[in-house]
Amino acid sequence: MALEYSNIFDAITEDAAEASELQTRSDLMIAIRDIVNAKGWDQKQAAAAMGITQPRVSDLVNGRIEKFSIDKLMTCLYKIGFRFKPHYENEQLSMDVQVVTDTQRPSAMG
Repeated sequence: MALEYSNIFDAITEDAAEASELQTRSDLMIAIRDIVNAKGWDQKQAAAAMGITQPRVSDLVNGRIEKFSIDKLMTCLYKIGFRFKPHYENEQLSMDVQVVTDTQRPSAMG
């Protein structure tokens, strides 16, 4: 009998909420890594853009999931220009990804 999981993290925890949280962190880390790669940034440039240290960027791109919270990953994503906008209507939840311009970021405002 083969084991099948819709979420790989279900294999390491019996707590569905924990597995979902781990999957979300993993998904965010992969997306951030892909953005960094697409921009052609080295780890030093990525660190400067996200406001974290180069060793933390190394942890991120190497998938050290235990070192990042969803909050920290969402902050990194925002600092490199993206945010999630959830919408709930007619018993349906959807999520848009918005591009954040420099003028929308508090650090860019005078």
